[in-house]
Amino acid sequence: MNFLGKTILVLSILGSAALLLGGEVLINLAPSDVVIKKEILTGSTFSVIAAEAGVATDTVSAILESSNDIYNLARIVAGKDIDFIFNKETGEFKKLVYEINDEEKLEVKHVVDLEKGVEDWKSELTPIEYTTEIDSAKGTIETSLYQTIVDQGVDERMALELAETFAWQIDFATQIQKGDSFKVIYEKKYREGGYDRPGKIIAAEFINAGEKFQGFYFEGSDETKEGHYDEIGKSVQKIFLKAPLQYKYISSGFTYKRYNPILDKYTPHRGIDYAAPSGTPSVTIGDGTIIQAGWNGQYGISVKVRHNEVYTTVYGHFSALPKGIRVGARVKQGQVIGYVGSTGLSTGPHLHYEMHKFGSFINPFNEKFPSIEPVAENDMAAFELIRDDYQNQLADI
Repeated sequence: MNFLGKTILVLSILGSAALLLGGEVLINLAPSDVVIKKEILTGSTFSVIAAEAGVATDTVSAILESSNDIYNLARIVAGKDIDFIFNKETGEFKKLVYEINDEEKLEVKHVVDLEKGVEDWKSELTPIEYTTEIDSAKGTIETSLYQTIVDQGVDERMALELAETFAWQIDFATQIQKGDSFKVIYEKKYREGGYDRPGKIIAAEFINAGEKFQGFYFEGSDETKEGHYDEIGKSVQKIFLKAPLQYKYISSGFTYKRYNPILDKYTPHRGIDYAAPSGTPSVTIGDGTIIQAGWNGQYGISVKVRHNEVYTTVYGHFSALPKGIRVGARVKQGQVIGYVGSTGLSTGPHLHYEMHKFGSFINPFNEKFPSIEPVAENDMAAFELIRDDYQNQLADI
């Protein structure tokens, strides 16, 4: 296979120079590989992308078979890239690299067993290598957490990281006020000599309406789940999130007597209506199992999640459900389960959200939810040393 004569996009050539003339790629010969970087477009399949890169059909089939047990290449994500690596001199395809997420990548390599005279494709997941630096930031909110983070010259993604850290204590859509403040110690990840992204938050402090919240990252023994804990060792993560989506405002609260403009009468409204644009993703507030998904009368397209023997939540009026959201599916806290719409008995795009306790309607705003397990007793001394150190560092910011 001579891939140099094909009209292909070469975005990265390691150790050599390239010139695109009349649809051909001319490469200065050098002892290096050629990397063809292909962007995954919406609707693209791996087979089509590989063929466009110049990979033979039988090789594509062998790669799919090799990788299937490790990572299904049918799950590649639009907007990401796949690197196809060829031997510059022979044109032989050697390896592909696909970054699954920020932490690991799939590599599929051509391997030859000279003793047995057998050649095959070997797939493996490998960690993405970073160097890490520790940095800190602080700010006082004037308009929003996001804008304050950006004004400090900090990666905007840190706003999301900070909000997620305290998502169980603070509703960042409605409870943030001018004058609230934060301090944070966090990782900065570098890759191939340049800054790539923020890493995990090591320690953070957020003051909301005069109330101080602190979280310290701790990874103890097997008895303690790694994560963020407050100053006394309780997990900052509650079993449920404060809200199931980012919303504009609450259009209707929990009440036993609300005027219904569609029915033209007063009826109970035993849930919370969150006004939000059509298509806004909604998440499950906690881990659980889906016990209803699809059309549900006045609820329109809805999803019901059973979290445990005590709590169940209902999400109604969706415009659509993501792939895989079906009865019997397990879902994780924060997983998208539907998109805001106005199906069923609805006057406009919003999410109708209900919480049931032992089968009875309750107002979720009045319920006090427990944290997950605290730092184990055997790990407490180690945690206190780390906490004291980070509290001193936060005070010095």
